[in-house]
Amino acid sequence: MRMPNLLIVDGSDEFRAALSQALQSHFRIHCCKTGKEALEYALRQHPDVMVLDLMLPGLDGFSLLSSLRDARICPIVLATTRLLSDYIVERTVQLNVGYLMVKPCDVTATAQRVLELSQEQIPQIPKSNPRTLISDTLLDLGISTKLKGFAYLQEAVLLMAENPGLSVTKELYPAVGSICNSSGMLVERSIRSAVDGAWRKRDDQVWRQYFRADASGVIPRPSNTLFISSLAKPLRDQIR
Repeated sequence: MRMPNLLIVDGSDEFRAALSQALQSHFRIHCCKTGKEALEYALRQHPDVMVLDLMLPGLDGFSLLSSLRDARICPIVLATTRLLSDYIVERTVQLNVGYLMVKPCDVTATAQRVLELSQEQIPQIPKSNPRTLISDTLLDLGISTKLKGFAYLQEAVLLMAENPGLSVTKELYPAVGSICNSSGMLVERSIRSAVDGAWRKRDDQVWRQYFRADASGVIPRPSNTLFISSLAKPLRDQIR
């Protein structure tokens, strides 16, 4: 199954981090702290589900939802607010908000409501083509399709998903080279360059879904082997 995209929009770093932790096994998560940042992301990525603080500074939650509606982007929305009034309730109904919670919100309860909303409203999506799944993941991680490393990584992850015991240096790189009419050495170099470039420009919220941060909170630059195997494992689970 494709994992649905969840956008968390809230000014509290603590709330965003806690809710992300509670839901990370169910969604691909992106977090924003301002309405402007959330609108830019949502127009590009079309999230399936959104947890939205209505009282954001600048572009508030209602303005954000109106802009998304005008763009015909209609995620499932759980809204939060510190102020509850007849006007707010009426506007949430007009903008098709699925659930409204009054702050401060218990993270466990919020996560449960998000899961219930998504299970009720997100249609079950059949298994995608494995090649499409890995392509989408590489794009999310910042690997450009213009790079040779993109095609090499696509083949490498697919091969590793099907044959987890492959030796990366002795078997995987030559096999990818054979598929792509290249050499194992060029495959290794191109993958390293693609991973290095994406890691330097990474979105930590996305990368943390695949790679662990160290004690200082920084995601270390993964080796080729770690990168390929980290993407191959969830792909293997999805295509079974």
